Amino acid sequence: MKKSYKISMSPLQQKKFYRISLLLVGIFLLALFFTPGKGLFFLRKQKMQVAALNAEKQQLEKKNNALREEIKRVTTDVHYLEEVAREQHGLLKKDEMVFDFSPKERKKR
Repeated sequence: MKKSYKISMSPLQQKKFYRISLLLVGIFLLALFFTPGKGLFFLRKQKMQVAALNAEKQQLEKKNNALREEIKRVTTDVHYLEEVAREQHGLLKKDEMVFDFSPKERKKR
């Protein structure tokens, strides 16, 4: 049978060992959290940015679909095209007149 030898450290060596171990663990944790481009805070910031971009993407997709529907209506629906021309561009049919009954602002003297 082999004898196993137990190596014991003096109290001063144990104190140094614990300090060095604590220092290494501290450096490791700091590197884990604050490494530029790889740390946990950088990862959290990137996830928040991805969530914001996804929300913006959904809004743009809704707006894009609404614009596609309007293009489809303008190209196929004659009555809608006429309505848009009258309301947004102020166009009139031949022999039509516009009467403006809105109250006019009085000039202050």
